[in-house]
Amino acid sequence: MDAASREEVFKSVINSSPAVVFLWRAEVGWPVEFVSENISQFGYGAKDLITGKFRYVDIIHPDDVDHVISETSLHMDDKDRNFNLRYRILTKAGDIRWVDERTSAHFDDSGSIQFYHGIILDITEQRMDDIALLDGALGMNKALQTVINSSPVVVFLWRAEKDWPVEFVSKNIDMFGYSVGDFISGKLVYGDIVHPDDIDRVRAGVSKCTEGGYSDFFQEYRILTKTGEVRWVDERTQIQHDPLGNVTYLQGIILDITGRKKIENALHSEEKRIEALLCLYQMTDASIQDIIDFARDEVVRLTNSKIGYLAFMSDDESVITTDSWSEGVTNECSLNKKKLQSHVVDVGLWGESLKQRLPIIVNDDSEENPSKRGYPEGHMRIDRFLSVPIFERDKIVALVGLANKTDNYDLSDVRQVTLLMQGMWSILLHRGVDEELRRSLDIQKILGDVIKNSPAVVFLWRADPDWPVEFVSENVTQFGYSVDDFISGRFVYADIVHPYDLDRVQKELSKRIDAGFIDFNQEYRVLTKFGDIRWVDERTFIKHDEDGNVAYMQGIIVDVTDRKHSDDFMHMQFDLDSVLSSAHSLEETFEQMLEFSLKVEPVDSGRLYLFDEATGDLRLVAHKGLSERFVKDISVFGKNSVQNRLVMTGQPVYKHHSELSAITTGESSQYEGLHATGIIPVKHDGKIIAALCLSSHSEYEIPADARNSLETIATQIGVVISKIRSDSNDSKKYKDLQSLVDMVDEILVVLDMDGYVLYANKMLMEGLKLSDGDISDMHYLELHPDGEWDNVDSMLSSARVGEKLVYETVMVGAGGFLVGVETKLVCGEWSGQPCIMASSRLID
Repeated sequence: MDAASREEVFKSVINSSPAVVFLWRAEVGWPVEFVSENISQFGYGAKDLITGKFRYVDIIHPDDVDHVISETSLHMDDKDRNFNLRYRILTKAGDIRWVDERTSAHFDDSGSIQFYHGIILDITEQRMDDIALLDGALGMNKALQTVINSSPVVVFLWRAEKDWPVEFVSKNIDMFGYSVGDFISGKLVYGDIVHPDDIDRVRAGVSKCTEGGYSDFFQEYRILTKTGEVRWVDERTQIQHDPLGNVTYLQGIILDITGRKKIENALHSEEKRIEALLCLYQMTDASIQDIIDFARDEVVRLTNSKIGYLAFMSDDESVITTDSWSEGVTNECSLNKKKLQSHVVDVGLWGESLKQRLPIIVNDDSEENPSKRGYPEGHMRIDRFLSVPIFERDKIVALVGLANKTDNYDLSDVRQVTLLMQGMWSILLHRGVDEELRRSLDIQKILGDVIKNSPAVVFLWRADPDWPVEFVSENVTQFGYSVDDFISGRFVYADIVHPYDLDRVQKELSKRIDAGFIDFNQEYRVLTKFGDIRWVDERTFIKHDEDGNVAYMQGIIVDVTDRKHSDDFMHMQFDLDSVLSSAHSLEETFEQMLEFSLKVEPVDSGRLYLFDEATGDLRLVAHKGLSERFVKDISVFGKNSVQNRLVMTGQPVYKHHSELSAITTGESSQYEGLHATGIIPVKHDGKIIAALCLSSHSEYEIPADARNSLETIATQIGVVISKIRSDSNDSKKYKDLQSLVDMVDEILVVLDMDGYVLYANKMLMEGLKLSDGDISDMHYLELHPDGEWDNVDSMLSSARVGEKLVYETVMVGAGGFLVGVETKLVCGEWSGQPCIMASSRLID
């Protein structure tokens, strides 16, 4: 076969194949030197391109031109002789086709590009199949992103570079105040939001795991929100490697655990306080000064303060003596360790809590305060300050001062300081160990269970009975199950919901669907594969089809078992005040106390008695879980009854109810079905003021841990009942004083410093024919006609700066009648606050 024949055969083969052969000149727009005739599959003739009617760049899709030029330039810069490109072209009819270009570049001896030759292959159908698969994957990805962005879990993809630039972050980063753009734009790297005190630890942890060849790791640390708020997060991260084993990306999630950390910190603080109390109680041979110094150092440590002091009050609360300075004060101030005495009126801001009889917190010392007296020469700088008065009944006996904590002081610090110092004061009074120590040790053991939170498990449920699982994330293994357990249909979701909760969960879901909700959350129990019970918080989104029918549900479950247990205990141990705050009467208060006691298992019924100081009887004030007949029989325990004498021993008694019935009289127990019973005296300041009688219908014995909890609750109830009695006495004194004021034949009005009426005596209402409703929120000027306002306002201004004034004016009564009066104005105090007192005598 001659050369011409071979060329014809070669052309025939090329023109019959799907691959179009090109020869391009290395000029702008890539003019075509040669193109095979099968270019006709795109609608062009070979002459269209060879004659220059079209350059090759003219048939490339406009949106892809820059990409093709850029990629070709990069290959030429690297002197690549062969390279591949994938892009779109336009047919002569304007249709879009995807092509795969395989090109060879030809260079001269100097390295300059001469021309390109190559082929393009139509891959449109293959590309469309790829796009369809991609669209399906993106659809699932979008569903998962919807779940993630509505959950408390923030997803990150970090580049393995310094301080972790962010390649991807889920939209719910806005829960911390940031936007996705803050990170993707490069304005922030992840390290910028890690708390400065934690960043070195986080860097070290990441380096250790990446250099050690780990595939995943987790750590807890603090981050700063965009507004500067500190939040704790739990980070769970997977490390991605390239084929050579180099770390390329870190892929992970962060979960806000600030609430959990607060509970952990509260538990830790409580444990430290109990440890300090234990040490205090063991200081039986120590001197008073050693006990005081130890307690002072412990509150400094407990609150993370830099310095502190402890001062004691004189009996009349007029003189305060600073008995104990922390080492930080004497090191940084030119102060001696000798005791310092001051009169309360001279102590300035650090003694303001003595005047207000309340804890004082100052977290910004730069703020103006009229009580500030400045710093004495040689005194250290104070940034934050906490002052807490310590009471013995209604009398202040000591003052604790703390300063320069790294973070802000809060009510938790006040509580810890108060409790520890009250314990110290009790030791100073009694110098011995009592039963409270043993109860505190039991509480310390319970507080040893530290709360831990788990990552969220993502679910996609079909809207069929019992919720078959379409998708579940791999971390379902934390409950003992595998992904295949659900995807294979071996389990449906309803199989793991606790049988006692299943009906409630089903009804709640149905109710939400019927009401048209698109999302909801609920808490319930699930069973692990091993039969353990775990509490979960489910947050679910209901997805509907075009016809409005429920298509599927997507959501997450988060293990909150530790939080539930912790909340229950914290409620039992510390929150009696919040339980009682909802009570609107004395009777309801007693009922709340008893209800609080019945939260301790296994007791389910009980009674609360108050001690009548006048008769010595114990009188029933609250009961629950008992029949009316039984309650009637045991409503009063007389002074000489066996039950009364058992309480007055001061020791708790735990027996089966039948045993107690055998040694007492008057109780009809046959029809109540009571078993385990406890009679617990309620004391305050060593005196018995009430008694709890608690029983169980199901258990025959109250266990030791329940006894400790009940006795601790009895102690707290003693404090509340004592306060109720004290408040009742104060109320009686106030009513007596009000009766005396109402007997005065002059009009008496108490004003705040802005001139609004705080109190008015009976003479005002009678003389001006006004009611309590008329003077509520009234300004003092409104008691005078308009023509007197300028004169009266001027007098009030003079009184505010301390002048004592007497002037004649006119007051206006109901209906507009006028009364001439001679008025005296003087500054004073009302309920501990500055006020103006106005006394007006009627004149003709």
